[in-house]
Amino acid sequence: MKRGLQLACQLAVAAWCAVLLASTAVPWVEPLAEELPLARVRPVLERRKAPRAAEPMEQEPAPQLPEAESTPVPEVESTPVPEVESTPVPEVESTPVLEAESTPVLEAESTPVPAPEPRSVGASDVTRGAALLDSGGSFPVLSFEYAAFPSFRSYARAMVRLGARFVVVQRRAIVGSLDLETGAIGEFSGAARFSPRARDYTGEPGLDALARVARERFGERSVVMMLVPRSLDAGIFGGLARILEERGQRRDALREIRGRYERAAGGGVHLRVDAAVRRDGRSVPIETLFDLGQIVGVST
Repeated sequence: MKRGLQLACQLAVAAWCAVLLASTAVPWVEPLAEELPLARVRPVLERRKAPRAAEPMEQEPAPQLPEAESTPVPEVESTPVPEVESTPVPEVESTPVLEAESTPVLEAESTPVPAPEPRSVGASDVTRGAALLDSGGSFPVLSFEYAAFPSFRSYARAMVRLGARFVVVQRRAIVGSLDLETGAIGEFSGAARFSPRARDYTGEPGLDALARVARERFGERSVVMMLVPRSLDAGIFGGLARILEERGQRRDALREIRGRYERAAGGGVHLRVDAAVRRDGRSVPIETLFDLGQIVGVST
């Protein structure tokens, strides 16, 4: 009898534990296919124009002091000075000076300074740049502006013609693509064709409409970024690496490389690289021009 009671108690405890485990277990739900990250990116901020230095604060005008009353100064009578008769000076006849005929000076015609030609990027530069692109942080930060374009849409359209695409990113993972003109959302594929350096335009008013569409579809943490062809970034990296070597500049001694996108003939895009900033803060001029269309057309 006693053993039977013990067995019944043990069975009751086991049943109670099973009920408790069943009530606290969380079922595993398989994520939807559209929620799986398609590719990961390294966001790079790009701005329409670099921030300017803060303007000095205006100083308040100094308070005006009351004018002091002037003490009148008594006038002093002047003693008249007797006039002295002047002795006439005889006039001397002037000798005429013969004027020499001036020889006209011919003005030299100014020769217009030709615009710098874009630097050509070859297949070896693209191959080398691809290795630098995959190595992550072994290259200075590239800071490029696009203020030379009349609007963000004008700049974006020029980049799309070069093969760029707009995508939606969540926590550095690409979750979809966006059409610049229609705002239509689609699937993203072919990540290997694009550079991992996704351009982040957070705060750009010209991107507000697409950003709103992305947040409505994928949530508030969604960000719209632009991907450029992998060959484009590889050509820029390789071309800059060759220029730095030619000028005796070590890449690891540089903190940043600054430049600006410019409009080119036929709707193309040029990249004008102005200077590099050393880690000690000194600026090193570079002054090089790249034709992004030429870089994209290089076959490796």
